[in-house]
Order: sequence, then C-alpha cells, then structure tokens
Amino acid sequence: MSPDRRDLCIWLGTLASWRSGLVKRLVKTFGSVEGVLAQPPGALAAAAGPRKSVGSPAPAGTPASSAHEGGGRRSGAGRADAGQVLRSEDEQRFLTVLRLGPLGIGRAPSPPDGAVIAWSDDLYPPALRHLPDPPLCLFVRACCDREARESRLAFLSKTTAVAVVGTRGPSPYGAEMARLLGRDLSLRGLLVVSGLAMGVDAAAHRGALDAGSQAEVATVAVLGCGADVLYPRVNRSLYDEVLGRGLVVSEFTWGVPARAWRFPARNRIMAALGRAVVIVEGAERSGARLTVDYALDLGREVLAVPGEAGRRLTAAPHAFLRQGAGLCESAADVAAALGIEAVGVAGRQVRRSLDDEASRDEPAIAYAAALPVLKALADGSLSADQAAARCALPVQEVAGWLSRLEVDGLVSLEPGGAYRLRRT
Repeated sequence: MSPDRRDLCIWLGTLASWRSGLVKRLVKTFGSVEGVLAQPPGALAAAAGPRKSVGSPAPAGTPASSAHEGGGRRSGAGRADAGQVLRSEDEQRFLTVLRLGPLGIGRAPSPPDGAVIAWSDDLYPPALRHLPDPPLCLFVRACCDREARESRLAFLSKTTAVAVVGTRGPSPYGAEMARLLGRDLSLRGLLVVSGLAMGVDAAAHRGALDAGSQAEVATVAVLGCGADVLYPRVNRSLYDEVLGRGLVVSEFTWGVPARAWRFPARNRIMAALGRAVVIVEGAERSGARLTVDYALDLGREVLAVPGEAGRRLTAAPHAFLRQGAGLCESAADVAAALGIEAVGVAGRQVRRSLDDEASRDEPAIAYAAALPVLKALADGSLSADQAAARCALPVQEVAGWLSRLEVDGLVSLEPGGAYRLRRT
C-alpha cells in the first residue's frame, strides 16, 4: 500500500516536530512544497537524513526533565550538557519516526478533541501557504465535536485575524492595553491570535474571551509545544477556556515538550495567520520582535503600542515606530490600518440596547442616532461643544445624548466637563 499525500504531510510534519528547519531544507532541495510531496518516501528519508552525532544520550533512567528543570543556577558546562541531552533526545525521536515511515505514523490516532490538518486538506489555513517553510500539518485541539471543530477551522480561514504579541513580564499599563486590544478587536469582528504565554499573550487572549462576542471562534492560541501540552502551567484555566471557545494550534505533534527553538518557529505561524501584528511591550531583544520581523517579511501590517520614553519595555515597540510601524492606541487604529470600517465597542453596546428594547415589543428609541457622537469620542475625550462640532449637530441634541449615554454607562464625565468612552 502506497502512502497518499496526506500521509506524507503528517509524517514529514511529525519529523519536523523533532528537528528544526527540516521543512525549509526539504523545500530548498526539491524546489517547493509540491515538489517535496511528489517524492517517494525513500527519497524524502534520504534528504532528511540523520544528523551527525550530537553527543552521548542521557544515561539510562535519567528523566528528560532533569536536564533543564534542576534547581539553582547551572554553570556554563552544566547548561551545555543539559542542551546536549535534550538535542540527543529529540534526535532519537526523529529517527524513530523516520523508521516508521508515512504509513506507520501518518494514520496514528489523535486525541478525542484533536485533529490533524494536512497541507493537502481543504481546511488548511490559506494564510500559512505564504510561508517559505510552511508547516506541512497542524495539530489542533478544541473541546467540541468533529463537525464543530471543522467549522471553527473554516472560520479561522475566512476571518481577518490580528496577532497581539509582547513581553512575558509587562507593566500594568502593557497588560491592560493588551487586554483592551484583545477585547475590542474581538468586538470589532477581528480574530485575536497569540501564543498563550504569560504576560501580553495571556492578557490578549483574556480580553478576547471576556468580550462576549458571538463569533464562532473567540481566540486562537499558537503553541511552541504540542497542542495537548500545557505550557506554561500557570495558564491552565486560560488554556481550558481557549479549548472551550476557540482553537489551540501547533505545528508540533502530540506530546512534544517546549524547547527554546520551537518558540521562534511558533512566532512565524502567528505572523502568517494575522493580517496585522501588534506589539504591545518588549525589551530591545524581546522574542516578540521575531514575530514582527516575520510579519514584515510576509508583507503584513505592523503596529506598535507607544509607551513611556526611556523605559526598557518600550524599546521594541518604539524601535518599530521609528522604522515606520503604525501607531496603535486602540483597536480602531488596527481596523483603520486594515481598511476595515468598524463601529466602536460602545456602538455595539448601543445596538444591543436597541435590540433589547425591540425584543420587549416597546417602541424602539432612535438610539442609533447616538452613533456619530460615539464615533467622535473614539478619538479621545471631548466636551459637548467639541463633540457637537465634530458631529455637525446642535449642541443641545449632543448634550442630551451625552447625558443619556452617561446614565447608561457608555460614557463617563471627566473633571473639566469632557466626556470619554468607557472601556471597562
């Protein structure tokens, strides 16, 4: 029995889970992904080939985690030895999969809530085909039945996604900005993609989940380990919520542990899935910069959230702003960069209020007339006179709407008489 294209994709994708740069190497050898998939398994195995020895394997009985989870600070030699053990472990798994071949691994079962999407499948996200070294398969988890999971994957392919990235240790300002962006992007109908790491990633996912959007997929988490591996463990509740209402995606096969080289690989997938990437906070050498670099290479929109001058965590976003990245102070800036016309968060609340009144069979109040006022406030705080000038409406009418919107909790009155949109 000969393997089909799907078998080849899953076998090669599983091999690539244990060796960095494998797909890139194969594409370079055979000219394209299609060229790779046209080869017989023997030719692919020869091209993949075993590496030169990376050192002796760990002693028998040594737990894999002992090489990198020990207490205290390691010496340079200790770190080198630990890295050598991990590389040897990955190489042994690679060789096992190589020997099994596409028929031995390609039809292995997935977890009950998991699925494998191959390059040859219709559900494979088109955005990833733009990568020079695309994952040949994706391992996906979602806590729903097969039909619903496939529906979520179709939603991912047809919905405009935005990647929100940044440091694992943000300032309170950075964490709040990431949460607000996640929430407001979701409310505008954009799909929030991030990496489920601590800090900015977690805040962006949380904001998207808290938005209460009726979208089929609340948010997408792209992992630097297997989609069935919880990392970091502190994000367990968030991971479970994403499984329940979104998608957890990885190019690495089931059970693959987190390793340093897998996170840059993960970042390129986030960059490719998003039509735009927003960097919130990051130091000069932040890993989030890699995602932005991938986005620039792919021709995606790049935006950066400004911060306080001279702070360590503003170095990365400010560097990209100097290089021409778009300024991002709110989700409205992202929508504008993508050419998407969107009513603000408060505007959606107005529409829901109008729908609620209609559902009670009461005379519908012309609540939608407040939308010009809300759009004016989206640019910043304004007095009633300023808002009226922006909207080209009588001051008395605008003042009346502002009073009503304040009572309904959609705007707040600041000291000095200016009104602003509420974002809590």
